[in-house]
Amino acid sequence: MPTYEGILSAIRCDSPRSDQDSPHHPAGSPELDVVSLRWDGEQVWRDEMEQGQTRQIDVIRPLPLSATIDVVVRPNEDGSVEDIIGTVELDETLVGTGIPGTDWHVQRFVDAGADYELTFKVRMAVAPVDPPPEAS
Repeated sequence: MPTYEGILSAIRCDSPRSDQDSPHHPAGSPELDVVSLRWDGEQVWRDEMEQGQTRQIDVIRPLPLSATIDVVVRPNEDGSVEDIIGTVELDETLVGTGIPGTDWHVQRFVDAGADYELTFKVRMAVAPVDPPPEAS
């Protein structure tokens, strides 16, 4: 039975949820969001992002059946709350063909004033190689 891995490669911020017009936004500071990725509820990545930034994620995990990836955004402001702006379901149906352009998927999430893109893929896991027997 084949086994699979899910790979979260990169996230891009096209528009942060943070709002400079908010009374809680520090004057003169960029609009920053605190962005988290949750893999089946467990936080696997977190960073601050502003408009136009792309962050390399490089999270690789076994994918026994499927996994739910939540993109969670919170303005970097006092009193702000987190919002799940989108969800991706990873499973074996997303395995590419090996032809460039078919392996990677890009999902865009536009919600709660935020606009982000997540790049990910699912691949067959490479089976571990047993070491050769020791010579006696």
